[in-house]
Amino acid sequence: MSEKSADQGSQKNPAEILAELEKRRSAVRLSTVFGGRISQFGRAYPCTVSDVSVGGAKIKLKDPDHFSVLVKDQPVQLVFERLSDYKALNGDLAWVKPAEFVVGLTFSDPPLRRRMVLKRLMPNRWRIANEHAALPQTEGLAPKETE
Repeated sequence: MSEKSADQGSQKNPAEILAELEKRRSAVRLSTVFGGRISQFGRAYPCTVSDVSVGGAKIKLKDPDHFSVLVKDQPVQLVFERLSDYKALNGDLAWVKPAEFVVGLTFSDPPLRRRMVLKRLMPNRWRIANEHAALPQTEGLAPKETE
């Protein structure tokens, strides 16, 4: 293990790591096949969003040559083709899988903005997934009627 990675691992105590993992597990994840582009350092690269949640996304780059250009732990912007640039999400390149040309993003925008963008991107799936995630908490209660 390098000194740099040892220093990064010691920044969080076990309680913080556990809390972060629990937070990740509680986020609703949706499998998708949305086209988009990931931008870093002023350059945009076409991609496909294959998994998305309020916390982040799994991205597959369309051109394998672009994979080596992206820099881990640096800011990125994800734009969905279905939405305008205004609805882009900001984040950091959290992990990379070179053999699969896949990268993971951790979103840095405020949680409300993330939820609003994802709701706009896929309104019905987002609503259903969140209702389903809330079921164990409301077990035994009569469902609310909606108009």
